[in-house]
Amino acid sequence: MTINDNLNKNDKDRLFKLSFIKGAVFINKFENIDHPKFFIIVGLSKDKIFTCSVYINSNIPKAIMKRQALLDLQVPVKGTKYSFLNHDSFVCCSTPLLIETVTIQKWIASKTCFFKGQLDKEDLENVTTTMIQSGLLSDEELELYFS
Repeated sequence: MTINDNLNKNDKDRLFKLSFIKGAVFINKFENIDHPKFFIIVGLSKDKIFTCSVYINSNIPKAIMKRQALLDLQVPVKGTKYSFLNHDSFVCCSTPLLIETVTIQKWIASKTCFFKGQLDKEDLENVTTTMIQSGLLSDEELELYFS
């Protein structure tokens, strides 16, 4: 018998939420995207129920390249710093993903989502600053995810 066997569902949910930290990187198969995508938890509510996450892209999409405001929201990350990346990539702060942790928990339970690693402090700070200054989140969302 493991410790997990002695926990009820609410205890397991609380334990799972405690494991969420800013900078955690996951890979998941999202609807309407033809391949699994990395995403990073950038913002997190105090009760760890809600996350503000962003995708990692291998390349900057052509539509974004044509719009400087969106291009400014792409944060480069070095592939050599992270074992889960095969090459230099871009964190897409122009598309915030507002995801409940229970949803991520369901993805993990269904084996479509996997924890892959952690952004280092410098990259997490760059991504967080870009996301906060993006103008894409309301004051209430900024308070919820980044206070």
